[in-house]
Amino acid sequence: MALLLIVNHKPMAQSSFAARTFYFLGLGLARLIYRVVVSGRENLPAGGFLLLPNHITWVDAILLQLACPRQIRFIIDEGYYRQGFLHPFLRLTGAIPITPRRAKDAMRAAADAIRAGDIVCLFPEGQLSRSGTLLRLRRGYELISRQAEAPVVPVWLDQLWGSIFSFQGGRFFTKWPQSLPYRVAVAFGRPLRPDEGDIATVREELLKLGEICYSQRSILREHLAFACLRGLKRRAFSTAIIDGMDHSSLSRGKLLGVAVALARHLRQRCPEHRIGIVLPPGKGGVVANLAVVLAGKIPVNLNFTSSREAIVSAQTQAGLKTIISARAMAKRLEEFPWTPEVLHLEEVLPAMKPAIIAWWMLSLAMPAAMVARLLHIPRVGDREEAILLFTSGSAGAPKGVPLSHRNILGNVSQFAALLDSTRNDLIVASLPFFHSFGCTVTLWYPIIDGVRIVTYPSPLEAAKIAALVERY
Repeated sequence: MALLLIVNHKPMAQSSFAARTFYFLGLGLARLIYRVVVSGRENLPAGGFLLLPNHITWVDAILLQLACPRQIRFIIDEGYYRQGFLHPFLRLTGAIPITPRRAKDAMRAAADAIRAGDIVCLFPEGQLSRSGTLLRLRRGYELISRQAEAPVVPVWLDQLWGSIFSFQGGRFFTKWPQSLPYRVAVAFGRPLRPDEGDIATVREELLKLGEICYSQRSILREHLAFACLRGLKRRAFSTAIIDGMDHSSLSRGKLLGVAVALARHLRQRCPEHRIGIVLPPGKGGVVANLAVVLAGKIPVNLNFTSSREAIVSAQTQAGLKTIISARAMAKRLEEFPWTPEVLHLEEVLPAMKPAIIAWWMLSLAMPAAMVARLLHIPRVGDREEAILLFTSGSAGAPKGVPLSHRNILGNVSQFAALLDSTRNDLIVASLPFFHSFGCTVTLWYPIIDGVRIVTYPSPLEAAKIAALVERY
């Protein structure tokens, strides 16, 4: 297991007094803003080597220096190197300028520095990532490594996508910090000899390091209910759901109030661990799923388009005794094998109106952690079962697929990074929630990340869905 520690940086003893003073003051200030957690420091060779990181933000060099116990010399575009206010500092840190016309000179200087025992850093992508993902690597580093006859060390910078210095949201700088101090993970990989550090190998090693860092993110250990609660608390007055049938809407705060009131009812009335849900995409389906999770139970969205035998098999495997549905669904599904206990939302929710209003107001006034304590929602879910899906049963009886809190929150985090949604974006939620994509992308992701959805009960009516896309 990789060693994790908070770095105590020490500049090289042979640096000049001015350089040591600059590092002491500059990195001391950086530590007030960033908390860098490092793994793999034992992989750093004792002599000179070439450091190859991914490139996410404008401050990657500072974070790498915070993580490394020795001074790093960075290869930097000469246009930035010569800028008036930057030049004295870059010169003081021993940065190596490079231009396309004199690239070989810079590579030669870098190789000489490595042979002299220095750490030289080159960003092999050659540019900042505009998507948070690893870009195509360029070959220049291979020449430096061969000339210096020194190893290359891949290093991964994680959790930086979303910082003010990244391009998340389509812009640099003009956004608020997500937290202070900002937590960053840095993972140093194993050193690669010059003859094995080709582009394919370095890329593979970088992606492996990225996976290691990602698996250690604290959000993956959270409980799905707590993540939903915290997500809905943000921008509580913003729209959460637009019903594509009647175009009514529900705010994020009201959604939380309704779900909490129903969750308390379920906790008192339903002692079983899992609760079935038979509802199409819509406000009712979102409320039911959220309420079951907030009640500390596991939602089981049943595939109501399957055969009666397949549905009975799924109910038996899940041990369902209660199903949440609506009278309209009961009328539509005349042959459906309902459980002995069926809760119809249009009958249950009206009686909860005072509780809904009370919890809506409380959720607006109280921080998420306090609301979670009142509802007995744990902070940690990690690898425990969060939801239960079933296969279609096309090859026999449907098979249960339990998804953990880590599974769901991992997918949500990945979609959030790749889609990079803004407040103006909206997702059409027409896939049923018993579908894995519909469950993750059009249910839990919008709740947690604050993306609006417009629901429609069937994905097969292309013309009506297209009309919703045009309207919204």
